[in-house]
Amino acid sequence: MIVFGEGEHKVVVFRELTPPGHVQANQVLIVDHGEGLLADPGGRVVFNALVREMAPFVPPPRVRYLFFSHQDPDILGAAAVWYSALFNAKILIPAVWLRFLPHSFHEGADLEGRVVGIPDEGMEVRLGEVELRLIPAHFLHSPGNFQIYDPHLRLLYSGDLFASLFPPGVDYDFADDFDSHAKHMEFFHSRYVPTRRAIEAWLRRVEGLDIEVIVPQHGAVIRGRENVRRALDWLRSRRGYLD
Repeated sequence: MIVFGEGEHKVVVFRELTPPGHVQANQVLIVDHGEGLLADPGGRVVFNALVREMAPFVPPPRVRYLFFSHQDPDILGAAAVWYSALFNAKILIPAVWLRFLPHSFHEGADLEGRVVGIPDEGMEVRLGEVELRLIPAHFLHSPGNFQIYDPHLRLLYSGDLFASLFPPGVDYDFADDFDSHAKHMEFFHSRYVPTRRAIEAWLRRVEGLDIEVIVPQHGAVIRGRENVRRALDWLRSRRGYLD
């Protein structure tokens, strides 16, 4: 577990909950003044552990949003369970995936009033006393895909962008030596990022953001302005899978 911030505002990254044999995934909890947003909570295999680990930071009734960056099972595989457990939370999901979401629920489930489709251009959501920005990252790697920018901590939850996949026996929390770390990002971005046009569109969207930390959905956290700059330069040099 990694905790950024203190006092009334925190971002908590759970990196260790995925069982061996599964693709490692990070779960992210943002808390401000007693309200929570849970991002990409994962499948049923991490549900019990995640409920237990997040409870000291915010009780389930105080989780206001459940954010799904896109449609993959390591993100919304337990959507129906979370829907019941976080009974006061609205589900934030890319609008393009709204009609697919009911496949995760039993027939007749009443989602009206609980689900918000994120428009393609993104949106802001208020959590406690902070405004979080939902940043479009379409085709990186999903056609409907979003990230979360926390202006208070200058932290970007980047979803699958900047994901790293480690070989057996290798793991660390922080990519403090980015040049050495980049090799663990190569396969994912070479295979799952389709085109340079999507990369360039995303770079234009974030060029005005003040980012000190990048938290991806898989692998190590990138921290410090210099490493963030290196990560952006690395991405800028990439070709997409179809290019």
